[in-house]
Amino acid sequence: MAMTREQEAQQAYVKLLTGQGVSQRVLVQREFVIIRLSAFLKEIPCDGNHYRAAVDRFIASIDPAEIPTILPVIREFFSFWVRDIKAIAAMSQAKVFNGSAPMVMATQDELFKHWYDLDKMVMTNSEEQIMDAFHQVSYGRGFEPAVFKERMRMAKCLLLSLRNVPHKQSHSYRQMVDRNLPLFNALGSQHTFLSVSREFYYFWRSDKLKPQTETAHAPRARDMAMAA
Repeated sequence: MAMTREQEAQQAYVKLLTGQGVSQRVLVQREFVIIRLSAFLKEIPCDGNHYRAAVDRFIASIDPAEIPTILPVIREFFSFWVRDIKAIAAMSQAKVFNGSAPMVMATQDELFKHWYDLDKMVMTNSEEQIMDAFHQVSYGRGFEPAVFKERMRMAKCLLLSLRNVPHKQSHSYRQMVDRNLPLFNALGSQHTFLSVSREFYYFWRSDKLKPQTETAHAPRARDMAMAA
């Protein structure tokens, strides 16, 4: 019997991880995540929008405490699922798979202080331009006022967290999303934060394109490789 797309992607993913010396324990843990995710990927169109929707359904079905652990696997697996050889090669060269250069995680106290100090923090001109662009696009989507305000604060929180990132590339962005995620898990708004983080990436990169755009701009959209 022929393998499904998910099975082929899982096999290729495990083969690469094995070749990079990932331990058997970690392999088993990641395979278990993929097997659970694959139940939501069956028979859906092979593109980023449908993958994100499947990921949202998967995340909604699990314990929020699991999310920081499974997100890296979900992001890495995407390029295998869509068979994006260039993205896989780029991640391999950046040593994404063997966990090099891990982000130092903040304490919950540090995260809450950053969140509640946002209104006191002065943004640079370039940061103001990014937020203005995101504000204009978000405003046109008709969110309820309280939801709109929360989303804008989340975007500002993420933007100011990224101030000291030297290069605007997807791996650093994903690490910062993960660093801030425990805060929004505690606030009970992790799904909203993950949605905002996906959309905001393109504004932070100053690409000025919507995250749903996956036609002429597909190579740039895939560069994100599931920011969240």
